[in-house]
Amino acid sequence: PDRYLKSLVCPLPQDIARLRDAGDIEAALRLIDERLKQPMPDLLRERLETELMLLPQLQDAYTLTEDALVKEIKSRVPGFDPQELKALEEKGLLDYIYIGGVRLYHEDTAGSLVKSQPGLHRRAGITDTGEALEGVIRRLMEHDLACRFRLRSETRIRDLPQLTPCRVHLPLAARSMQQEPASDIACSLPLSRVAPEDAPQRTAYLEADLQTGSEISLEYTYVQHPRYIDPMDKNRQGPVYFHTRPVCDADLAEMPPHILFTPLIRSLARQLRKDTTDPVIAARRFYDYITTHVTYAYMPPYRLLENASEYCAANLRGDCGIQALLFIALCRASGIPARWQSGLYAAPGDTGSHDWAEFFSPRLGWLPVDCSFGGGGVRAGSALRQAFYFGNLDPWRMVANREYYAPFTPAKRYPRIDPYDNQRGEIETEGCGLKGGSFRTRFTVLDYQESEE
Repeated sequence: PDRYLKSLVCPLPQDIARLRDAGDIEAALRLIDERLKQPMPDLLRERLETELMLLPQLQDAYTLTEDALVKEIKSRVPGFDPQELKALEEKGLLDYIYIGGVRLYHEDTAGSLVKSQPGLHRRAGITDTGEALEGVIRRLMEHDLACRFRLRSETRIRDLPQLTPCRVHLPLAARSMQQEPASDIACSLPLSRVAPEDAPQRTAYLEADLQTGSEISLEYTYVQHPRYIDPMDKNRQGPVYFHTRPVCDADLAEMPPHILFTPLIRSLARQLRKDTTDPVIAARRFYDYITTHVTYAYMPPYRLLENASEYCAANLRGDCGIQALLFIALCRASGIPARWQSGLYAAPGDTGSHDWAEFFSPRLGWLPVDCSFGGGGVRAGSALRQAFYFGNLDPWRMVANREYYAPFTPAKRYPRIDPYDNQRGEIETEGCGLKGGSFRTRFTVLDYQESEE
């Protein structure tokens, strides 16, 4: 069913698009129902059927009135003046839609602003020293590291009133160029299948009767082997990582709907790379642009975006995944192989979903790039972090996904909560897929051991 998301490349009929943008969702849905009774191109039909599914979800992501948003910001930032919201809007930092004539802001707007705006960050009493992160970066710059993790994921059912047979797909550490796959796997319920270690989106799969309050605990060990390199040192020759998948056609291709070589993407790529033919220099220019021009912002579910990479280029805001997609699109549009990688930021005492990218050069092979963490370095005034995350990653990662928009093993039957990525897991019954609010997954680093190699 998720294949229909590729139809987002097709424009909506003008009248339906205007109703959607004006916030008259019910009228737009009625018009789609009527229009689907008529003959039309297959792609347009798929687009309208997809819109029937997505429009109701749009309202779930945008829930804050202006008064509610100001109140939430004030609770975090003492002395925040409502007039400051106008200034933030003029800078293009607010994400909102209209529903029934009322402007509604994205539910995570306050968090985005406090995270991305240094002034609000300081006034909220948040200090980003980055001491621990920069400490491990400096250790990696001095020595190759081997970092062993014992990780636990705990999934709790929150909304399933009666005992129901379920199929559960939980993210699992895969083999990647810097990571050994999960070992010593232990689950509180019997696993039906563990996807191959090189699966594009690796999962541990089980079938069980679940209901509200049911919990699934999954533990495993994996090892990171990060390497440090200065990619701009032209005396450095030869691949940094050897356990990598060879370049393939997909690493240079468009991937609808979120990686498309639109006029904006092509123009921006030409503007940034200028006259260089060196893929490392071009990729560095793309990275520098994103880390210094794109403001970090929490996003609605990616399925609600028509083209994530172009969204980032046009709006100059986006979260880690949106920034990674823009980097990948700029590289591929320039003939530089690039691909997706994601899973967790998994520091001792601090875990969270995270996405980043990789690019290829004949001189150095595949290298990681984390635009989001590089941009975080810019916000914090850390030249070390801004430079480091081009060509390098800290070891505090868990890689579960090596491709974007890839199926599970076994495949999920109903549309996924996140059709493009998998960081929190997916659950479905015989009749439907559970929504994101129906269960919650949290991760804990149980043990971390770091040694020099």
